[in-house]
Amino acid sequence: MLEAEARIATTEASRYLTEVALAFVHTYPVRYDAITAEVELPGVELVMTADGDSLSLRLVGEQGQGFEAAKTVVARHVDRVAGRDSGVRCVWHQLS
Repeated sequence: MLEAEARIATTEASRYLTEVALAFVHTYPVRYDAITAEVELPGVELVMTADGDSLSLRLVGEQGQGFEAAKTVVARHVDRVAGRDSGVRCVWHQLS
């Protein structure tokens, strides 16, 4: 089992979470509210949590290309949503 996490420093965490969740809602099972979101990607689960000053993202899944692909896809969505805020980028840190 692989795990990776990213933390985005922003006061717009709830908006980022909602927009990223909505990007997946037509393709994958998604549960979200203003504070938490869970997205079931193929072989990988994405969990996002918004607080007052950051958005935390955690991916958990099986080892393989699907995990790396999920990291790339999620980072692109986060970076697109954050595009209006200079210097905000999704950078994954491998935990296991």
